[in-house]
Amino acid sequence: MQSPLLSYGLAVMRGQVVRRMRRWKFFLRKCIWLWGAALVFLLVFAACVWPVGAPEYPGEIVLAAARDLAPGEKDPYYISSIAKVWEPLVETDNDGTIRGCLAESWESNEDCTRWRFLLRQGVLFQDGEPFDADAVVANYRRWERMGYRTSTFYGFLLSRVYPGYQGIRKLGEYEVELSFDRPQPMLIYRMINFSSPMFSPKCFDVESGDFTGYAVGTGPFQIVDRKPGQWVLLRRFAGYHGETARSEYIRLVSMPNTATRFSALKAGEILGVLDIGAMAPSFTLELLRDPRFAVAANRNTINQYLTVNQEHWPFSDGRMIRAISLLMDREAIVRYYFHPQSEPTVGMLNFCSPFAKRYPVRRDEAAAIALAEEVMGDAWYQAKLLLPQYGISRYSYKEVAEYLQMELKKLHIDLRILILDSATHGRYTSAGNYDFSLGTHGMANYAPESLLQGYMTEAGRENSLYHIGYKNDEAEEIFRRLPGMLDMEERRALYDRLQDIAVEAPPILPIDSDYNVVVYNQAELTGYGATTYGVTLDKIARR
Repeated sequence: MQSPLLSYGLAVMRGQVVRRMRRWKFFLRKCIWLWGAALVFLLVFAACVWPVGAPEYPGEIVLAAARDLAPGEKDPYYISSIAKVWEPLVETDNDGTIRGCLAESWESNEDCTRWRFLLRQGVLFQDGEPFDADAVVANYRRWERMGYRTSTFYGFLLSRVYPGYQGIRKLGEYEVELSFDRPQPMLIYRMINFSSPMFSPKCFDVESGDFTGYAVGTGPFQIVDRKPGQWVLLRRFAGYHGETARSEYIRLVSMPNTATRFSALKAGEILGVLDIGAMAPSFTLELLRDPRFAVAANRNTINQYLTVNQEHWPFSDGRMIRAISLLMDREAIVRYYFHPQSEPTVGMLNFCSPFAKRYPVRRDEAAAIALAEEVMGDAWYQAKLLLPQYGISRYSYKEVAEYLQMELKKLHIDLRILILDSATHGRYTSAGNYDFSLGTHGMANYAPESLLQGYMTEAGRENSLYHIGYKNDEAEEIFRRLPGMLDMEERRALYDRLQDIAVEAPPILPIDSDYNVVVYNQAELTGYGATTYGVTLDKIARR
């Protein structure tokens, strides 16, 4: 059986996607002429308002993302892990497998309340300071004091990332111990990537948690210049403890508009895109008609979801949630709107998770209509669907919304679509002023409860924040049992059951498990690969 990524490549090469699109009358009628007109307008507009300018350094490579990858001093990380400036204690490799990074090995006591970590030796921060046990302790002291910090990547709160955390102590020059007031058998799954970033103690204020200048890590690149909200300039770190980066200078530019990124690639002002939602699927297909461009693809940690406000009738009736799930043609959404830069799913956990279960993805329109009739009778409901602006610039959310608008009429639901900026979208959802919302949710770590508990318990963060109104007694009981469970096979069985419950009685409606699909100028660059979060930045070089 061909892998989804191979199928994606073959579909592009053979033009199957385009031929299939012609057969879908809705897409043909609603989208083709709109895309054409919008593309011409946006390309002209983008070329006029967003000049990238010539590279400032010899051999400099300019890449673009849909968001600012270096938010700065108040962000808990300062810069995304994509930039490879900092490294964590525990990471996932390019394919998503857990491995040690700055931590060489680890072990726990019998009840998993104490964990010892042996640290990698011979590592320097980019300011020349040694990476050792003192540096690790200083980073944990920073987290102890700074409280919750929001981020455009993943928010950080020590007690959430490390439940039951009691403290850290130095055991030796390259050995530390973390202690907890309860068993933590899933600690290593929790510590990956954004959950254990290490910075030089000289670059942050341990009391406030703020960075006092550029973030200084141990990665293959260091920050040498930054214009907030526009770009960050990286330079190869010659003292890196591993294989040094192939390029001397890389500039990461923020370009929120997908048409701007498209036109900049075509003009050669940038040589590639990176980060989630790097290029809208239709623009990717258009670029691939030009032999200069190629795509690299990998799984990523993002799922696309339709959130339903279950505090409102008729969605407070679980039959309506099941009806909507049965009505959605996830395979068609992926095929025609994500072209297929994702894989359809009804499971809550992203496919990168080592605990994710796979379920059949089926559509049953007749069963959906029958369930809805039990709830609605002859009544109609006027519903409101919120679209975040980032979804319009990164994904085909408007087209997906119009598809849902058409389909939900079969369930007596009239849908009004509202496109909102991120701040307004947040205000609407936190006030419960919506019925549906399209959006993404990534996995900050691989512990399944980190995602599932927020949606599936009555007091869960997402359940409360987004007014989902989800209640399930069996799920509540499982989450009560999980904290003290040390046997991994028993834990896995409970994780499986939680995923089953989320399919039988969904708290939210998963649509697809995303791919990280990045477009680059293959005539100019080599070594451009997609990882589960970002690209192989240290391998990229000019031809």
